[in-house]
Amino acid sequence: MLCEKCKLFNALVEVAFQKSQEDLIEAEQQTQSKSNMSSFPFNPPRRPRTKREEIINKPVIETADHSKVEDKEEQEYSDKKAKKRKSSDNLKKKKEAIGNGPPTPPPLPEEFKKTIQEIGSGKNISEEAEMKLVIQKGLFETDLAAGNNRLSIPFTRVRDHGFLTEEEARFLTTRDRNNKMKFKDVTIIEPSLRREKVKLSRWDMKKGNGKNTCSSYVINGKWRHIVERNRLEPGDVVQLWSFRIDQELHFALVKLPGNK
Repeated sequence: MLCEKCKLFNALVEVAFQKSQEDLIEAEQQTQSKSNMSSFPFNPPRRPRTKREEIINKPVIETADHSKVEDKEEQEYSDKKAKKRKSSDNLKKKKEAIGNGPPTPPPLPEEFKKTIQEIGSGKNISEEAEMKLVIQKGLFETDLAAGNNRLSIPFTRVRDHGFLTEEEARFLTTRDRNNKMKFKDVTIIEPSLRREKVKLSRWDMKKGNGKNTCSSYVINGKWRHIVERNRLEPGDVVQLWSFRIDQELHFALVKLPGNK
């Protein structure tokens, strides 16, 4: 009887021991599992991106088409510069090609002298020696364009600045109440010997550097009518003479024959 109780007791102790061993192993496994999970960061599931985000975050990739557009723009810019340079070169060539007549200017034609005598009939006419050649030049397109309506007489080309008195030269440098340059009304004999009233002005223009000044006398007013009536063309060589009747300034415009 005692032996059976001992056997039963030993069996219960052995079952209890095994159970405690199993609980201990399970506890160690749970601890190990928690430790492994804590070593990795928690990443929640990502929501899908919207179309707006995809457009904003889309990387910019330079395509071949974009490169072609830039190349085309550079080519157009280069073409414009080349065209402008060519136009400037052509203008210089035209100016160089236009001659200014014979080196020794011919005298005032006799028919002009007779017309001067007619104008000054009964008046005090300055002696022939006082008639002055102001300029001899080939006409440019800018001298004949109706929109410009002016004959340019550059200071550097004037043969005798004494065609103006000191008072007249000073008057042309003054301005009126509207801040416009003053001008002088002058009678001119055209190549056809017709008489016309024109305006004589002085223009002072700054050069590209903004410091130096380029000055010219200018005949305008009804200049375009003189161009039309006398059929003046680019390349025609003309002379502008000055003379005085009763001390009043007059001009004579002579077109030299065969000097294109």
